[in-house]
Amino acid sequence: MSAASEARAIARQARKLIKDAGGKLGGRRRGNDPVWRHSFDVDSKQADVFRPIADGTIAGGLAWADDYLRLAKEYDVIHKKKGERSPLMANGIRVLEVLLRNFLDFRTGQLDPAITALMKKTALSKNAVVDALKRLREHGFLDWVRRSEKTTHVGEAGPQRQQATNAYHFDIGRLGRALGDAGKAVRARFLNLREARRRRAAQTPASARPAPQSAPGAASAPATTDPALEAALKRVEAAGEARVWKS
Repeated sequence: MSAASEARAIARQARKLIKDAGGKLGGRRRGNDPVWRHSFDVDSKQADVFRPIADGTIAGGLAWADDYLRLAKEYDVIHKKKGERSPLMANGIRVLEVLLRNFLDFRTGQLDPAITALMKKTALSKNAVVDALKRLREHGFLDWVRRSEKTTHVGEAGPQRQQATNAYHFDIGRLGRALGDAGKAVRARFLNLREARRRRAAQTPASARPAPQSAPGAASAPATTDPALEAALKRVEAAGEARVWKS
């Protein structure tokens, strides 16, 4: 190696040491770990977002999921502007339904499917799933925390961390967030749906109540909707808005 080449190599090494030292002093992690910014360790407090759904039972969770999905469908119809696509679109409704019925653990609230798993269950492309998730988040129907975890190479050469699946969760206080103050009506509507269900259950004799439904992941019956909503959804579908958009 020539003297000039050796000098350049030493200079590069010196710059790297200075850069790493600056990152440590500034409280920033530097390195080549292939993880997204603002990703938290899977065991950190920031990633602890899972909470039981309703009363934590399968029956209670499925009822909550039915009301939540009904709210999303109503929202998508009511807040569609003339000449524009609906806010959640058919893909958003489809992804939300799959999350609620196939991946959500009602007892713990755990909801962390991989994008590839959502692609398989929804039969949508990666771009379509990612866009649907963004729409759901924008309108407050879903939120998530990016997570990372240690690799098996800790202390060795190579990346020390790797990306883990997102931790998805629901926050009723964020429903309709894209509407600003008008979002209060969306949150109130969900509470009304829950209260109406509670009253119906209180008035129905135990012997007349339907048998418990299957757990998430199994085929389940579609949510019950009122005739007016069904008619509105059919009109939207007839107009072409409810078709599945694939990227």
